Amino acid sequence: MTRVTIVGSGTSEPHPATPASGILLETPSTGILIDCGQGVIRGLMPIRDPRDLDAIVIGHLHADHFIDLVSLRYLFPWSDYSGRRIPILLPPGGRQRMKELAAAISEREGFFDDGFELLEYEATSSAAIGDLTIQFLPGLHYVPAWGCAISDGAGRRVVVSGDTGPNEALVQAARGADLFVVEATLLTAAEDDLVRGHLAVDEALDIGARADAAQTVLVHYRPQNLEAIAAECVLRTRSVAARPGMVIELGPAVPGGNDGQMNGESPALTSRL
Repeated sequence: MTRVTIVGSGTSEPHPATPASGILLETPSTGILIDCGQGVIRGLMPIRDPRDLDAIVIGHLHADHFIDLVSLRYLFPWSDYSGRRIPILLPPGGRQRMKELAAAISEREGFFDDGFELLEYEATSSAAIGDLTIQFLPGLHYVPAWGCAISDGAGRRVVVSGDTGPNEALVQAARGADLFVVEATLLTAAEDDLVRGHLAVDEALDIGARADAAQTVLVHYRPQNLEAIAAECVLRTRSVAARPGMVIELGPAVPGGNDGQMNGESPALTSRL
């Protein structure tokens, strides 16, 4: 069984209803966190000890996707830590950014290295974490940004868009996914810049439909837009707006199935709200 928990579904705008970006993916033997925005570590603590994570994947270096690495670091001993360091998978340039972040918060050089193993992935590379394989997916954002496609040992696939504007490559990457977690920052495309960097709700749902994902879950939206987003989801099959604490459990993959797609059934959604 592979389980996905929405820890945070918000944007860079702080809101009491949700942390920023943070998605927990677990198998019986492996647990990874995708993005670590503000409030995510506190939101994760009732679910799983963040220090026990097998890895954290950072999609891009906007604060609402990585700034809570600071909070996590403060859970570790101040210095002379001799335990396991959590692998932090960072986009290109990430190690330098973490060095700059340590200086910005008035901590010593190497502050993050004591608790973390800071690793940079390449634009189209992959990584193996426990029984999970992660393929990085370039997005279309205001800064270099990546989503990811994650496969477990049974062939189930979870695709996370990360922050992106309209992206035809994402349709192919998410094709037949058991779960497609996609940003829906905007109510309409008119809210974006001329050079796009986010998706509107209808665009996000359209990508999920064209990819024929078994379930599409919308994240990275302003909580005040929830009612409008939920109304759009009602008009589409196999789609829902995420809320913190939502749990999606992926059942057995179909033997001989296409790309791990489930046998005409959606994953089960439960909630810890």
